Amino acid sequence: MKYLFFLYMLALVLCCGCEHTELDCYEGGSSVYFSKESFRISGDTLRYDTWGVIDGDIKEQTFKLPIYLFGTVTDYDRKIKIRTELCDVDTLRAEVNEDFRPIPTEVILPANSNETYLEIIMLRSEKLKQYNRIFTVVIEENEEFNSEYNWRKDRDGNSYFLGHSMTIIVSENFPKPWWWDGNGVRYFGEWSYLKADLICTLCNIHRTEFIGKMVIPDSKLKYYGKKVQRWLNAQESPYLEEDGTPMVMGEDAQD
Repeated sequence: MKYLFFLYMLALVLCCGCEHTELDCYEGGSSVYFSKESFRISGDTLRYDTWGVIDGDIKEQTFKLPIYLFGTVTDYDRKIKIRTELCDVDTLRAEVNEDFRPIPTEVILPANSNETYLEIIMLRSEKLKQYNRIFTVVIEENEEFNSEYNWRKDRDGNSYFLGHSMTIIVSENFPKPWWWDGNGVRYFGEWSYLKADLICTLCNIHRTEFIGKMVIPDSKLKYYGKKVQRWLNAQESPYLEEDGTPMVMGEDAQD
């Protein structure tokens, strides 16, 4: 019995030693990566659709892209180097001071913390009404952080890479309200982004209200349709749809 107990204690000591050795092997390695748990993120791509549900008079927004640490938390601040890359396609290329303010080239990971964020100030470009706009932010390696440690394994043993870059696709995606295919067609005609934007602007309707779950009474829809149609009639030059045709409201909005 004493012999079995001795073997048990020896095995326990060896296991503890192995665990301690594994931790020692890891010391010194740290990496940082963009979070994939916030916003609409798929892989290393983030879809920034927020403009679509924000009133048209708002031209600037700030959002914070989380950055997490994998590795050792330190008792001093550390700098994370950031690089911005622009899209190769002319119509899709987000431009500095047109689609976003200059992005910081450094972010501080505070002492005793395992997370921080990259603050990006977005600008509402007129080109968003025609095209999505794309740019990429990249975490650069430095003496503090090495992408070697971004390689991880899932539960099945498959290797994957924690994102050291994030491609941001900015759009003005104004979703069609759930009621449009019914009463909306009667008062506003066929759906278009420009038409919905004009209705909200002229009638002082918040986009969140326009696309929300609440029922908008027929009387209000008719009033909105007639008001916009009269405005269209008063323009010296036709107000054009996205396809270049003159904009017109629905049949029940005509005088």
